[in-house]
Amino acid sequence: MSYSIKRVVVIGSGTMGGGIAAHVANAGLPVYLLDVTQTIVSANFARLKKSKPSAFFTPQTADLIRVGNLTDNFSWVGEADWIVEAIVENLQAKRELVARIEQVRKPSSIVSSNTSGLPISAIAAETSSDFKRNFLGTHFFNPPRYMKLLEVIPTADTDPRITEFMQTFAEDRLGKGVVICKDTPNFIANRYGSMSGAMALEYILENGYTVEEADAIMGPLIGRARTGIFRLQDLVGLDVAVAVGENLYDLIEHDESREVLRNSTVRAVRTTQLERGRLGDKTGQGFYKKPPKGKKEDILSLDFETMEYRARREPEIPSIAEAMKIEPLSRRLKFILKQDDKAGALARHTIYNSLAYAARRIPEISDEIVNVDRAVRWGFSHELGPFEIWDALGVRETVANMEREKISVVPWVKEMLASGQESFYRSEHGARKTSTGLIDLGDGVLCLELLTLDGVALCKALDTLENGDYAGLVIANQGPDFCIGSDLSAKELQDVLTKVRFSSKPVVVAPAGRTLGAGAVLSMSAAAIVAAAETYMGQIGVGGCKEMVRRIVSPAMKTANTDPLPLLQQILQTIATGKVSTSAAEARSLGFLAASDRIVMNRDHQVAVAKRVVLELVDAGYSPPTRSKTCYAAGRDALAALRAGLYVMRQGDFITDSDLDASNKVAFVLCGGDISAPQWVDEQHFLDLEREAIV
Repeated sequence: MSYSIKRVVVIGSGTMGGGIAAHVANAGLPVYLLDVTQTIVSANFARLKKSKPSAFFTPQTADLIRVGNLTDNFSWVGEADWIVEAIVENLQAKRELVARIEQVRKPSSIVSSNTSGLPISAIAAETSSDFKRNFLGTHFFNPPRYMKLLEVIPTADTDPRITEFMQTFAEDRLGKGVVICKDTPNFIANRYGSMSGAMALEYILENGYTVEEADAIMGPLIGRARTGIFRLQDLVGLDVAVAVGENLYDLIEHDESREVLRNSTVRAVRTTQLERGRLGDKTGQGFYKKPPKGKKEDILSLDFETMEYRARREPEIPSIAEAMKIEPLSRRLKFILKQDDKAGALARHTIYNSLAYAARRIPEISDEIVNVDRAVRWGFSHELGPFEIWDALGVRETVANMEREKISVVPWVKEMLASGQESFYRSEHGARKTSTGLIDLGDGVLCLELLTLDGVALCKALDTLENGDYAGLVIANQGPDFCIGSDLSAKELQDVLTKVRFSSKPVVVAPAGRTLGAGAVLSMSAAAIVAAAETYMGQIGVGGCKEMVRRIVSPAMKTANTDPLPLLQQILQTIATGKVSTSAAEARSLGFLAASDRIVMNRDHQVAVAKRVVLELVDAGYSPPTRSKTCYAAGRDALAALRAGLYVMRQGDFITDSDLDASNKVAFVLCGGDISAPQWVDEQHFLDLEREAIV
């Protein structure tokens, strides 16, 4: 049987269910969102639409969701190709719901449960064999739009074809990093995260660390998220963290480390916090206390000695600042692990115990270490997974250090070393690099990894492309941001971007993350853009005015009797207010992306898609744009109208004098200057105006 998903039902409209529904809508699929009553689902949906950061790519995406209740609208379940159960973490409640689902679902539909740790097989234990074949776990991480990890958990009864289909669908359509998990307690990420966190928390509280010290050490210093350990607890909610720990303890009787979940010191702190209603962000106070809304007061920190809040204190541990200057992470870790201070001690305890625990869980939670590493990186935003850290530090050396700290190492790791294998991963030959540092992607396509707009590197890449036997060029990187500016002068920047624009062979830019200023103009100068779904594009100032006019105004003016003013007002507002898109979809609505540009949900696929676009352009007989008069200059009348609008805004105190001056310059360039009548001009006309305005 072949499977396809054209409509989805999500049952449970809370934080997770609503987030899942929103992201399915982001993928362009219609969704039914159901909950117990219409009042509950409507209120939750209203909150979802106002969420910050936004759960939706654009406000219009929410239109793909239709809300209903479990009494009047349960028949909608029968229309869905994929039914997602995302209700409260209660086994009996989930069993009762899947029994109802079984009665109305169509035979070809896939049913999944979103749970952070309940046994998937137990949820469907009382259903038919046919239902069980079509049932599995899909554990999203919060918030579903932004967190990459999706744990897919088949049971012994799940049809392997469904598991394979859901993995492909989630990766390609939803943009997720999928890890196939065994149906074990808390699966992979939460099992490792709960135990690793508990081990660290025990040491922190028993050794007199402050909240600030612990978070400074347990964050980017050791390759973890900026939330550290206590800020993360406040985000998750203390009640949730306690419930997860209590549930996990009862499910892992065989786990040699489970008593750490019931450490008396940790429980005493948590009991006090729970009794005082300090659950974290949801109550405004947890390990940190936020000021009331509207009040400009400092955030306070919890003092573990008094269990009251006090002013925040910066950690007085010099090695932290020194270590943060060290890149890459492997070198920074080696440095901090050697320090004879509180940072070194906590880092050694946390890292060595985490690595040892991860190794002890193989093959219980996974047969493959890569699944553990991916789950930890994608689920908790760690820079490296545990086995990747082990390799980065040196496995043999790290084993010796762990044993020196009296941390036992599982036998299979020692057997691996005894066999002569010194690392968990073997280096394979990757893409071939050319003499100029370009990566050869094969099939005649080059890739330039660009972290900033380096004019020299870009010109060399374009020269290699023009003079060699190559089909085209992809410009991309694997960093969190594509490009947030340039150190080039206005003339230098225009020259290099013009070279990109008029390259005789196709140049495809693949932006992701922040793509601002010169990064946005570089993208718009290319033959095509292949943007990651999470691309945040913005342009401030006059640089890029030409590209916005070329993309938005000029095509429209080819239709008779079109008024350019609304289009120019739109561009002026975007540039003058420094509007940055919150997604690639919004970047398209703002004009940074053309209708023909691609948006890729899974960033891991982005370079491959960009390469394919290069080859498609070549196959279609690509030729560079002409240098003729292809840009529409609206001229003096349109400029007067824009300036009149700006004057009114200044009179109303909506903008400052400096805003007015800058916006007038942008308006001047957008209209092609103070020319007497509208006319078609070449691109250089606008570039000259841009440069003059910048100077």
